[in-house]
Amino acid sequence: MTRWNRPGGLRGYSILWAGQILSVSAARMVNFGFGVWLFLRTHSAVDLSVMTGAAFVATMLVSPFAGAAIDRLPRRLTIAVGDAGTVVVLGTLLALFAMDGVQVWQLFLANTVIGVLVAFEVPAYTATISVMVAKEDLSRANAMRTIADSVQNVVAPTLGAIALQWLGIDLVVLIGALAGLVAVGTVFLVRIPQPDRTAARADGWWHGAWVGFRYIAARPGLVGLQLTFFVVSMLSVMGWQVLTPMVLLRTGNDELAAGLVQTVGAVGGVVGGVIMLLRPPPVRPVRSMLLAVLVYYSLGRIVLGMGDGMVWWAASWFCSWMCMPFLRGNMDAIWQVKVDPAMQGRVFGARQVIDNLALPLALAVIGPLADSVLEPGMQRGGALLPLFGSLVPGGPGGGMALVFFGTGVLGVVVGLCGFFVRVVRDVDIDLPDHDALPELVSLPR
Repeated sequence: MTRWNRPGGLRGYSILWAGQILSVSAARMVNFGFGVWLFLRTHSAVDLSVMTGAAFVATMLVSPFAGAAIDRLPRRLTIAVGDAGTVVVLGTLLALFAMDGVQVWQLFLANTVIGVLVAFEVPAYTATISVMVAKEDLSRANAMRTIADSVQNVVAPTLGAIALQWLGIDLVVLIGALAGLVAVGTVFLVRIPQPDRTAARADGWWHGAWVGFRYIAARPGLVGLQLTFFVVSMLSVMGWQVLTPMVLLRTGNDELAAGLVQTVGAVGGVVGGVIMLLRPPPVRPVRSMLLAVLVYYSLGRIVLGMGDGMVWWAASWFCSWMCMPFLRGNMDAIWQVKVDPAMQGRVFGARQVIDNLALPLALAVIGPLADSVLEPGMQRGGALLPLFGSLVPGGPGGGMALVFFGTGVLGVVVGLCGFFVRVVRDVDIDLPDHDALPELVSLPR
């Protein structure tokens, strides 16, 4: 086993993970507070969308160059700078809030800067796992990441609402800044091995920004894996977008019901992560991932669309979240094993761009489709109700329920295709592990 698979191990990674889970949960709470603060002052849903979109676009545009920087710079530095940069942004906003001088444009700018920092943090953190943790533990380490994502969705909105009401937006921002400082501190408590940076430094910044895309394109197995996850992500986003509106329409605008479904789902993510931590690592991670895709879309999407009531929706959303550690954890483990650590910043930066493209494409399709076609079609007298009414309950929210049913069917097809297409099904055995290769060879310019 190569030298970068052993040092630190799960114990060292757990220290880093503890700081990240605290930082991510606090950041989620701050983001919730920003959204409430902004809406109460502007009463504009457009402003909320612009604030979110600014960070998203910044992340997508900067990711290729961030990937090049991650491979050229010390891994510890890229993670620490990302967390520290967030602290600086929040500290600046804290000072402005204290002076009662925050303007809407400043909040947009702050979110854009945070989006740039995320472009560095996520690929650097993913690449760092592979240099700290042994190959057989990568799925477990990635499962811990999904637990962090789930925990923040369980506690952050509730704590954010309580903190915002009792403490005010300035103290919410202070909590987020302090959590970021803790995360920075944990980076220096563990040993993070450093892959060879010679090849990355030999490349120019522009070439380095694009070499990750070329690396993926040269390996059909990675292309198939990335395309599979891209479609899975796009279909998943469509469901995320219409869940709350569907529950509100079906329950007469019961906000508690909508929040409860979301919370139960996030608990499922924690449960799935714990199960993945306790079970032996899969012999064939790609097959475990594809099986998770099938369960995700059958129980977490098709059943949700067919169900009519809180128990159905919450149980189905629980199942979808419970599958995420198996889906994302195994997929990331494959990439971490197959891609040389010296290339992972650039490759994972390219992946981040491709993954992020799923969001705008899904939102561009599902919004108009649900509002103008599916929802009217599933009402009494609608054209779609005679066709799908026996599968999906009609009435208010029926069109959005049909989104779940339809994306669930398509997702099952994607999972089955993964099993039948050899380049995807056997990528974990056909593509050599990075430590089985003699050396990293730079791609031609």
